[in-house]
This record gives sequence, C-alpha cells and structure tokens, in this order.
Amino acid sequence: MKKERWGRSAAPGRQSGKSLSSHRRSVEILAFFLLATLMICIFYFQQVKVVAIVDGETKLWTHTFSRSVDHLLKEKNVELGQHDRVIPGQDQILHDGDVVYIQRAFPVMVEVDGESWETWTHELTVASLLREEGVILGEKDHVTPGLDVRLEQGKTIMVNRVFKKQKTETERIPYETIRFSNPQLEPGQVITRQEGEDGIEEIVFEVEINGGREVGRTLLSSRVVKEPVKNILEYGENVIASRSGRNYEFEQVLEMMATAYCPGTPGSGCPVDAKGAAHCTGHYNDGYTYTGTRAAAGDGSLENPNIIAVDPRVIPLGSLVYIEDYGVARAEDTGSAIQGRIIDLLFDRHEEALKFGRKKLQVYLLKE
Repeated sequence: MKKERWGRSAAPGRQSGKSLSSHRRSVEILAFFLLATLMICIFYFQQVKVVAIVDGETKLWTHTFSRSVDHLLKEKNVELGQHDRVIPGQDQILHDGDVVYIQRAFPVMVEVDGESWETWTHELTVASLLREEGVILGEKDHVTPGLDVRLEQGKTIMVNRVFKKQKTETERIPYETIRFSNPQLEPGQVITRQEGEDGIEEIVFEVEINGGREVGRTLLSSRVVKEPVKNILEYGENVIASRSGRNYEFEQVLEMMATAYCPGTPGSGCPVDAKGAAHCTGHYNDGYTYTGTRAAAGDGSLENPNIIAVDPRVIPLGSLVYIEDYGVARAEDTGSAIQGRIIDLLFDRHEEALKFGRKKLQVYLLKE
C-alpha cells in the first residue's frame, strides 16, 4: 500500500516540469518578437522624415524615407517644368521638418526702349522681375505696370527710358554767289574767278530721349568749323540769242557736261533690277520729277519745254534754259550724281538717252 501511494505522487511532478519549460520558451519567443518590433520601430522612427511640399497655394505634409529632394519629388510623382525652381535644390539632403518649395515659372513679355523679349520667371512683382533680368532703372524711367504690381502669366512689362544726352551734328553753310559785270568780256561770256565751297557748322544739342525716341532738344552751342568760300562770277552784258527764227533774251551762258536719262517707267524701256529700281532713276521711277511735274519730254519750245535735271546751286529749279540741239528746257529734276556744272536731259525712251551719250554743251540761262 505505501509503494502505490508513492508511485502516484511522482507522476504529477514530471508533468509540471515540462509545462514550465514550454512556458519559458513561449516567453522567450514573445520577448524576441517584442524586441524585434521595438528595433523595427526604432529604425523606422530614426529613418522616416516628416517634410512639407509647398506647390503654389498647396501645402502637403508627408512621411518619407527619401534621402534627397529629388528622390522625394520622384516618390511623390511631382512633375517639374523646364523653368520651374525647387528650394532647396534637388540635390540637397532631406532632414526631418524640411519644407520643399516649388516655384512654378510662367511667361511674361519685357519691352525696354522698343526692344522686346519673352522670359520665364518665378518672381512675384514687376520690380523683382526687372532685377532678375538685369534691367537697371534710371531716376526718371517710367515702368508700366508699376513696380509693386503682382506678376501674372502673359503680362507685358514696358520700360520707357527717360534721359538726356549730348548730340553733335554738322550742318552745311551754303556758299554765296557773287556776280560782277565785266565790260571787257564778250556778251554772254561767264568766267568763274573763284569756285564756291560750302562751309560746315558744328552744333551741340542736349537731346531728351523717352522710350528710345527723341522727344525734345535744346541748343547748347554752335561753331563754324569751316567758313564758306564765295562763288565769284564775272559775266558780259546780256544779249539776245536768235535761234530758229526766234529771239531769246538770256542773262548767263554756262558750259556744262550733259548726259541723258529716261523716266524709268515701264513704257520707257528702261532696265529694272530685281528690287524694282530703274537703271536711269533708281527707285524714283514713278513717272514724276523732283518738283512733282510729270516726267515727259516736250518739243523744245517755250510753250512746251523739255525737262532737265540740275544742281539747284548752279541752276535754280524752275529756271528756263536754252540748249543747243535740245531746245528750250525747264529745270524740274535733281539727282544724287548731278553736282556742279552737270545736267541731265530727259528723253522719253531709254534708247534715245543711250544714243545721246555725254557731251559738253552751252547752256543759256533765259530771262523770264
């Protein structure tokens, strides 16, 4: 009986030991998982950053593991335009609490002194845009719209420069022609005792510029750089010239080099270049002379005179002349190549002008 009782009491002791061992393992496993979870949490909170992205009026706080601004923008699928700006820069390392600003660029037009260009900007006001573009304003410069106006897409900023500067110009002083009667000369004969030369005057102005255009000027000084030289002529007594049964009273006879030209109009047969300029009259081939008279040759009579081109300093415009083998003509035209004692005789057809060639002729300046 005693052995049985002892044997029954030993079995429960063995079962209790196994239960304690199993419980210990469970506690260890639980502790491991708790420790692992704790380590993960510590790692997470050490690596994760809370940053804000400000895009215009939108501000977004977010959690991220990104190391740099560039990685953050890619992670959040933020697309940037070609001219958009990111602050701090995309290569900057992110820190917890950072704020990333995205400045969206937009186009505006800038016009300075008539020169205009389009620029993309992130600036907020007209003043900051002009600083960004390197436009330095003067004290009197005018800006439209005002410097404090907020910029908007598509706006045009106009800068009108207002300043004064000195400007030097030269002007021609026409020479004076003096005529003397010389009884020793034959009637109608003219001798040039002294060739006339224009003088030169230098003039200094203060010029006011507004928006690239001159709006006013004030004379500061002037001086004669070169005095004009008088043109001195001696001539014989006036005579009557008889030509083709008609008498012409003239006051001067001039020996001049004469060439010929045509009006340069399509009907004249004058060659025209690719730019529309005629061989004889250039771009002034509208069929009218310098004085506005229709460019058409007459018949050489007083009633229907021919037309010549002259240097008005030698033969005044509107003067009547008589030319051997050409008849009576009126000075109605000018030309850049006609200087001094040179005249051009008008013919209706280009081939007639070519046939005339170049000749020295006596030109009688008629009294009217």
